Amino acid sequence: MNTSRIGWVDTLKGIGILTVVAGHIFPNSIARYLFLFHMPLFFFIGGFLFKPSADWKEYLTKKSFHLLVPYVAFLCLIYVPYEIKEILTGRETIAKGLVRPLLGGRFLIGWTAVFWYVTCFFLVQQLMNFLVNKVSKKIIGLLMFASLVISYAINKFLPHFPGLPWNADVVFAALPIFYMGYLYKGMEGEPGKYKWVFFVLLAAVIVFTYYNPANTYDMKTGSYGIPFVTLFSSLVVVVCLIEIAKIIAVSSFASKPFNEFGTASMVIMYLHQPVQFIALEQFSILNPLARFFIALAVSMGGYYLLNSFAIGRALFMGSLPDFKKVFRREKLATV
Repeated sequence: MNTSRIGWVDTLKGIGILTVVAGHIFPNSIARYLFLFHMPLFFFIGGFLFKPSADWKEYLTKKSFHLLVPYVAFLCLIYVPYEIKEILTGRETIAKGLVRPLLGGRFLIGWTAVFWYVTCFFLVQQLMNFLVNKVSKKIIGLLMFASLVISYAINKFLPHFPGLPWNADVVFAALPIFYMGYLYKGMEGEPGKYKWVFFVLLAAVIVFTYYNPANTYDMKTGSYGIPFVTLFSSLVVVVCLIEIAKIIAVSSFASKPFNEFGTASMVIMYLHQPVQFIALEQFSILNPLARFFIALAVSMGGYYLLNSFAIGRALFMGSLPDFKKVFRREKLATV
């Protein structure tokens, strides 16, 4: 059961990262449908894979290595040359260039615009680990509802809110989705006689979204669509994609490319934007489909390259064993 579960999760992550890349490249007429679910999908998957730890210090340390070390490494790799280019062309000041990486979140733009997800996801993980270990399920449910209401209130009454460092304000919207993924893990093995209902609802969601462009997410900027309706719409799509991923995962041949993309999803997330921007701005490749495939190909190449070296796995993939091996810090031996 565990192998099967991992298989379809990797397949689902592969599908998800393809929609993320496409959402950043294709025109809004297509992208708005992808934005409806692609980031909620990854928070949902994160909740499904979430394993609480009573030792919060150990959990904090491990997740810091897994998420924040690659975050800093990719910032150095991507942000520095981008900012040098912006400063030299007069589009950015040195002061802003120094402050942006400290604030993170929506303050990061251009090549690093997608980095907001990592810090927001890290905060969601840490907060959920605290709640699951310290608070009853009933209270957590109430807190999740309150969290959603707060996110909608910020969106409604503070439309020009600049955001908190690391996009901490988006945690209010992301945390309930993460928790739903965690709850889904407990229901995942139950027989589903009425799964077809979700595909009927999916058709309704597509039609509704076609006539209601507001039914979409832009989580980075704190825009959460139509309160509760967009969340419901997103979850319908997520559940349907889970069922599709399970079907694909049955065939090792069909699932292999998706699994490869899923395994490399974080590296693809970091690399696809600079690749597609360079393709557009430096090589004048206007065709979005061409940029989509170029971004995927180069990002996968970057993944295989980084994965082939211990230092690449340590710094860019957050591998703690490789970090210990490369840097041989005695104090890391107790982590």
